[in-house]
Amino acid sequence: MPPHPQQGGPPGGGPQGDPVQAALDAFLPAFPAGPKAVERVTLDDACGRVAAEDLAAATDSPPFARVIVEGYLVRAEDAESVSDTHPVSFTLAGAIRPGDVAPKSVAAKTAWEVTTGSAVPTGKLAVIRQWDATRKDTTVTTTRPVQEGANIEAQGCDVKRGAVVVPKGTRLGPDEICALAAQGLDAIPVATPPIVGLFGSGNEVIPHTARLTPGAIWDCNIPALSAFVRQEGGIPKPYGIVRDDFDTFLRALKTALPHCGMIVIAGGTAVGGRDFIKDLVAALGPPGVLVNGVPMRSGKPLIMGVAGQVPIVCVAGHPPEALRGFRLFGIPALARLLGRNIAPQAG
Repeated sequence: MPPHPQQGGPPGGGPQGDPVQAALDAFLPAFPAGPKAVERVTLDDACGRVAAEDLAAATDSPPFARVIVEGYLVRAEDAESVSDTHPVSFTLAGAIRPGDVAPKSVAAKTAWEVTTGSAVPTGKLAVIRQWDATRKDTTVTTTRPVQEGANIEAQGCDVKRGAVVVPKGTRLGPDEICALAAQGLDAIPVATPPIVGLFGSGNEVIPHTARLTPGAIWDCNIPALSAFVRQEGGIPKPYGIVRDDFDTFLRALKTALPHCGMIVIAGGTAVGGRDFIKDLVAALGPPGVLVNGVPMRSGKPLIMGVAGQVPIVCVAGHPPEALRGFRLFGIPALARLLGRNIAPQAG
């Protein structure tokens, strides 16, 4: 059964015969959708985090009826039948500025000077635009009719109290932060980011900080994958380069496994070393290897499996293929652990 979008899988089953979607369908349902843990953060710390529950409006937005143009607030019945031949005049009762408490009511044939954002009391009211009226001392005259509610924004017209403003599984960005701040929300429940253990493979690979020696190449996969994990909401934990020795590698993986929500191995998945990596994943525990290679143009030598409840993504050692493999399979796996909604990744 294809995973629910909130569990990190692309919506729907994908096009028939799509090898990427077929691999995801075999892999993602084999480990539980997250989040495993939830924590609360302030709004200042919420950007980039994933909402752990539906976040609802605490109040109507706007929380009161308000004016949307500069002008004069009047009773609608006093200004509905105005015309060039039948002007009407109002006595100015005062002004309502943004932040002022609105008067309880508006008396007949009186007007209140208002501006954008001014609060409006209850009643059948309208706002005459400033340029549709003339003012002399405390008298305001207009020849333009207005209907009830003209130039007034109703309470709750943007969001009603109790409506979901940010759905569960949404990664919080500036738009979401704005919506939450507009509701006065600050203690935001978010998914606790999973730790992603990162391993490199290859006897010729050395850390990018080491001195380059003949026959060696600097590792760029672990730094790049670390950046990818952090960008996608996880916490990278690099375990470094492990020599191509089965027992040594297995011990390193078993040491990391209890401390990680996900493991990524870069390298060792090409035809010559695929059995080595496949056997490592199988040795970590059931259900073991679920995907052994994905038939696509590049990034093909991919292995995916699960040990207990920990997903393992093994990507090619060639950096462009490693990053493409993580983009296609690591991101959905990490999104599932976070309980995050994501769009399908382009194959």
